[in-house]
Amino acid sequence: MDSIKFWIQQIQTNAQRVPEAIRNAEVQKVKNLVRSLGLVTACGLLMYEKYKINQFLGSVIDTRVLEVDKKRPDYIYIKYHIYRESIKRQREKEQGTYWINIIIHPIGKWWKTFKHSVAWRLLNIAQTGDKHDRLKAVRQLAQIRHLKDWDFQHLAQICDARTAVSLARSKCDRRWFLPQYMHGVIRDSKLLLNDLQKLLEKLKPNSCVEAFLKKYFNAKVGTLDVSNIKEHYHKGHQFAKQDLDLLKECVLILNHITTNLQVCEKILQDGDLLVIKELAKHFERDNETLAALCKVIANISLVEKSAEHFYATGWLGILSNWTHHPDLRLQVIAAKALENMDEDDPYAFKYPPNVYALYPRCRQQRKPKLDVVFIHGLLGGVFITWRQKDRKPSELGLYGKNAFYTSETDDVFLVGEAKRMSNGNNNTNGKVQKESLIVPEVPIIKKRRKNQSKSSGISDIATKELVETLETAGELSDDWEVVFPDCPLKSNVEWRGEFSVTGSNWINDDGSEEYTNCWPMEWLPEDFSNIRILGIDYMSAVSEWSSNYAKYCPCEKGHGYLDLRAGVLLDRVVASRVGENRPVVWIGHSMGGILCKHMLLKALDNPNSIVRRLAKNTKGIIFLGTPHRGSSIARWKQHMQVILSPSIEVKELEENSPKLLDLHSRFMTAIRTFFSDLKVVSIAEGVPTMLTTFKFPLRIVTEESAHIDYGDFYVLKDDHLSLSKPIFRQSFLYQRILKVIEDSINAHIEPDDANIEELRLKQTKRVNFFESILTRLSRFLMPVET
Repeated sequence: MDSIKFWIQQIQTNAQRVPEAIRNAEVQKVKNLVRSLGLVTACGLLMYEKYKINQFLGSVIDTRVLEVDKKRPDYIYIKYHIYRESIKRQREKEQGTYWINIIIHPIGKWWKTFKHSVAWRLLNIAQTGDKHDRLKAVRQLAQIRHLKDWDFQHLAQICDARTAVSLARSKCDRRWFLPQYMHGVIRDSKLLLNDLQKLLEKLKPNSCVEAFLKKYFNAKVGTLDVSNIKEHYHKGHQFAKQDLDLLKECVLILNHITTNLQVCEKILQDGDLLVIKELAKHFERDNETLAALCKVIANISLVEKSAEHFYATGWLGILSNWTHHPDLRLQVIAAKALENMDEDDPYAFKYPPNVYALYPRCRQQRKPKLDVVFIHGLLGGVFITWRQKDRKPSELGLYGKNAFYTSETDDVFLVGEAKRMSNGNNNTNGKVQKESLIVPEVPIIKKRRKNQSKSSGISDIATKELVETLETAGELSDDWEVVFPDCPLKSNVEWRGEFSVTGSNWINDDGSEEYTNCWPMEWLPEDFSNIRILGIDYMSAVSEWSSNYAKYCPCEKGHGYLDLRAGVLLDRVVASRVGENRPVVWIGHSMGGILCKHMLLKALDNPNSIVRRLAKNTKGIIFLGTPHRGSSIARWKQHMQVILSPSIEVKELEENSPKLLDLHSRFMTAIRTFFSDLKVVSIAEGVPTMLTTFKFPLRIVTEESAHIDYGDFYVLKDDHLSLSKPIFRQSFLYQRILKVIEDSINAHIEPDDANIEELRLKQTKRVNFFESILTRLSRFLMPVET
């Protein structure tokens, strides 16, 4: 019994010792963990102190002192006996031409002084003369190319804003503008975002600005802390992608709010053009963002007397460079901004948002005889719809994509040599490298590629021999008649126009390397140099999922309705003085034709005589694939509408839509009552459009919907996208457009009051010709204070 008690006591004692050992082991682990954490913390504190000490010493001690030994000497002292012989030989050479230098040197010195003096006196006339003399002086100054760089810089320093704008619009030497301040260094993106936030804060109260700040700055950025940023400017473009994306959003909101003239005036008064200039530095290589930023500048240029602000901030030199940029968008928009600021040009116009002057883009010496207005359709753009026909058939995406706002299509906006260089350099996404942005000053010799024989695939022997004979023969004679390659498949009985051309007038451009991204801008001026060509631009979408034009501001919601959009565009077209004592020809593709009908009917019903004048002077309309009775693809089933969520524009373009039928009925009534002499040409698609890469054929606008029951009607062997893209100049589509323009000009031959007044002014100038000559001679001989 005692032994049993003993063993029980032993077991109880061991049971008490085991938990105590476990507790001791756990305590030891905790102690080791605390020691390790303390050691790591101590090491971290030591490293942090070392970093702070190095940072402090780096800010106190100039590290460039260590590079003194590596610095190259500023001066090299050469002993006299080393170069004595060379000086002796140089003096002997000069003595041999001593008498020649006595005669030639004064003449050369006088000639240099005379050239500089002439430029100074012309600049003085351009600044102080009357309007007529200023125009002539600027034309002479723009032709000066022989001065030295320092001469141009000296003249640029004494030039004023009005003369600078005039020179920029007269194709002058770009050395007339001073180099950009701090060019090559870029403001830190955080600081620039802080500046933009302050700029937007100053524009309050504004619902658009408040919505943008709440969405992007207050939620994502908040109050920017820039106190720790030591380097305010950098030499590279390496910034955080998040900051660059936010900067792009700022550009887009500026483009939206600057359509309000009061916002533009506020930006000028606060001197915020310098902030926008820093944005241009950030996106120097991003043509898409630069184009949007240039639209901001074009909107601000509508403010009266804004040229002084642009001149003081260096923007005039930037705009002058952009007018020579390889990107088509920058050329057109920059020229628009300069024309808005030109106060001396008697033939200049003011262009509000959405309106772009494709031609002329520089000063002219006569008024245009006709206005041609191009309106693109759904998913189109003024800089993408009116390009030359692609060699590869186009495909239409399911949701659509507005090419003006996508970086993947930047290459289609390149012009000239930059376009060919981008095609041959594996330049993905169309991004132009810095080297390709340099526009060569000398003409480039363009090599034509060797055309591949077209007779290789012809099986018929007689036809093959005929094609080979035509390829090897020279120019065709009048005995030949060449049918246009896009000859219509069918037409109505009222057709007027030619389907062929004689052999002597035929120019085969099929194998040419020349390609234009905007045929109205490059082809029409060669046939009619005295017209004005305008392009109307607006944003649109097929689906609400891709309608990015409404995501920046709630006020844009609902602007997709055709009636509302047409009213806004009509006001801006009238502000551009379209149809002012001259005929107007409208060319609308797809939905652009519907907008054209809306605008003309609104102009007819408007009580303002200036607005009604637009409809009165309309002499021709060309409808390219316009769905007058709607499109069948716009009528989706209910379950498809839930998935694809069609946009407002698509819903209004449904087949047999009551609004479209009512619009068409009112338009036909107006044609028969008011537009009695209107020339109407309707062109329909004869080939289905391929949908996406699955090659699904789709007839977007049927022949019945495109037929207007008035004027000429043709069906071409082209799909819906190619109706606005002639294959080359000697095509049926382009030649039919030329015929409408020519007939419209010839039908408007009676001089109006403005032309009579212009003739009187010319007669007065002829009477005072000798008097003006004497006045200018006296000013030329008058000493100028410098």
